[in-house]
Amino acid sequence: MKRILAILALMLFTSSAHAHCAQNALAHLPYVVEHAVWRGWNQALIYTPDNYQDCDWAIVRLMKCLAVNGIASVVNPTGGARLQTLLGVVIMTPRLQNNNTASLKSLLKKLHEIEMNTASFDWLMVTRSEYDFRYINEVLNATSVRFDQNIVVVYPSLNYNTKDSLSELCGGNFIYRNDKNRSFNRRNGNNIRYYINCRNTGRSHHQCSNEYEMNYYRSSERFRNITRNKTYKKNGQVLPLWRTGYTSYNYSRTFIMTNISKFSLRQQFYRWEKRNRLNGKESGINIVQYFKVRINSTLYAFYLGCWVKGLSMSGVDPPYPVEARNFLGEKLTVGRCNGSADGSTSLEDDGPSAPTLLDDVLYFLTVRLNTTSRNRYFSKLGFRTYEGTWTGLLGALMEQTIDLALEPVTAHPSRHDDMDFIFPIAETMCNIYIRQQETSTVRDIFLAPFSARLVACVLAVAVVASLAVVLISKLAPTIKNKGRPMGFTEALIWSTGILCQQGGNWTPPNPAGSMLLIVCLLFAVVTYNAYAAFITSVLSVRVASVDTVAAVLHSPNFKIGYIRNGADQMYLMSTKDSQLNAFYIRGYSDADNLVSSAEEGLARAAKQDYAFFAGQRSARSTLRSLSQARGRCAVRELPVHSTRAQLAFPLPRRSPYARPTLVSLLQLRSTGALARLGSALVPAMPECAPPVGFASARANDVRSALLLIVSGLIAAFLLGIGEYCWKNRQELAQFLIACYRRLLNIFT
Repeated sequence: MKRILAILALMLFTSSAHAHCAQNALAHLPYVVEHAVWRGWNQALIYTPDNYQDCDWAIVRLMKCLAVNGIASVVNPTGGARLQTLLGVVIMTPRLQNNNTASLKSLLKKLHEIEMNTASFDWLMVTRSEYDFRYINEVLNATSVRFDQNIVVVYPSLNYNTKDSLSELCGGNFIYRNDKNRSFNRRNGNNIRYYINCRNTGRSHHQCSNEYEMNYYRSSERFRNITRNKTYKKNGQVLPLWRTGYTSYNYSRTFIMTNISKFSLRQQFYRWEKRNRLNGKESGINIVQYFKVRINSTLYAFYLGCWVKGLSMSGVDPPYPVEARNFLGEKLTVGRCNGSADGSTSLEDDGPSAPTLLDDVLYFLTVRLNTTSRNRYFSKLGFRTYEGTWTGLLGALMEQTIDLALEPVTAHPSRHDDMDFIFPIAETMCNIYIRQQETSTVRDIFLAPFSARLVACVLAVAVVASLAVVLISKLAPTIKNKGRPMGFTEALIWSTGILCQQGGNWTPPNPAGSMLLIVCLLFAVVTYNAYAAFITSVLSVRVASVDTVAAVLHSPNFKIGYIRNGADQMYLMSTKDSQLNAFYIRGYSDADNLVSSAEEGLARAAKQDYAFFAGQRSARSTLRSLSQARGRCAVRELPVHSTRAQLAFPLPRRSPYARPTLVSLLQLRSTGALARLGSALVPAMPECAPPVGFASARANDVRSALLLIVSGLIAAFLLGIGEYCWKNRQELAQFLIACYRRLLNIFT
């Protein structure tokens, strides 16, 4: 602000400054304004050389012209820009004669250090004359120019007239005095809105109309046509304005670049002049775009056209955007894994691969980007170690020894800090794998409803009912005299049959017996219904009771594990999820729970109460390779939704090849190739018979009943033998005595 105030004071009180500013320093200013409007800049950063102080009034004029057209500007900022969208960088080069390029190289180095050399910034370098062409080429050839960097250089012609060029171009935008002869145009919407607001303040019609004409800064029809990509009229001739490249660029346009050693500015201008049929008397400003495939590779250039004030931007081609560029036949270094130089494949850490489909993607990229691929193979994808370094393919990507990793990688949040990901191919996550809960676990639903106290009460009721039947049959008078008294054993069998819903053959001979029978039947109904309801509830409950991470953590029966020193362990250790942190600590506390491979972990999960944490891709591919005997269908998957992430191709941070690669993949998606690749990279679970939704009764569920009947049969057999022996005790005694005597005679 102090600098601008000083400049304004210098303009007001010193009129001699105009005489000290060189005319060739003002040649490019009109084009800077039209270029900024044409490219749709929101902000402009203007850098001036040290010997530009005498032209400060022209820089202020330039800033006002930009501001009228909606472009904010700042001169010689010290830091980087916060806004990185549609932002222009204007570099006013000093006099470059006698190889005076030290200050320019220092400025370019500074801009590279503050990362203002990406596709978000639109560079416009303006020179004094076309004699600076050789010096600019030397500077840019020695400068680290990125693939996605937008560099346009302006070379004014030698006979270009610079007198009052900026004031003529922007003179209609500023009105400082009241012109009484100017009529107030009520058809203009801006005039009407300003007029209504002014009259509401109590001022007269004459004051409001004159105040609008005096104070309102506005853009001209010339700049509005450039902004809207319309036409420009000159001497009754309608000239179409080219598209800027930001709104509706023609991507079918061929990318043509010429090696700077074979590029001639004069020849390019003559060709352009012949193509546009100029009379040869008009001169203008030559516009050249520069490009490099790699930072230290060959410098290329393309002649965009010549700007003439009478033709506006109709004679200038839009610069090639990053998405329309290619490698011009140079090599693209691609990193691959799951393979070796002899073509053999192997399973890597992050999941399965699809070499055939990835080869198709690489072929499409090489054709689309006009490049030749050079493959580097790695045995492992790699991960971040405890020391913070990356291994394998990702390690080479961090070292930027490869341009692109043609291997889909799970885009975890921790990886976004070190690398960039483009175009998600599929969605994946980490899961917990446990065995199916429908196993041979004994539930014993036959005796489960009964506690020891309840069993004792039921037995007591049976004994009491038996005694009551015996007393009633002996003491109470019978209705029929033919009734026979019932013994205790017969009464016990009858009461047991009533409780078991089997009934009996005894008919009550009197009202007291009938009342006892009714009471026993009601008791049996209540007890049996409660018993049946409990068994039904056990069989109707779903088996899968462990279905979340919290349920696994709270289950004391489960052991928790993962691959030792693998990518999954690194993820559990670095994640901010509290449940997964607890999962990591519980698994790490017991070294026996950690495994060396996904196959070992899934095999343990299929046979034990073991919860195995692994990536979806590697676990599913391993399950599909397991046999049925090793538990291929005995494992079920618990999704951990907090680990959901995209599967994408990784690039180094701020890679210059991100945009052309993204455009290529978007074009490839329309063919359906990426959908097939996503299905191959994220396989489905093995196709097995659907698990039982509800628990079914098994032999183990009634094991106690089987034990009861077997023990009853054994007891009945022993009782039968005992009764037989008691009934024939005399004969058995004689038989035993006879056997004893025979044995005695034999041994004596």
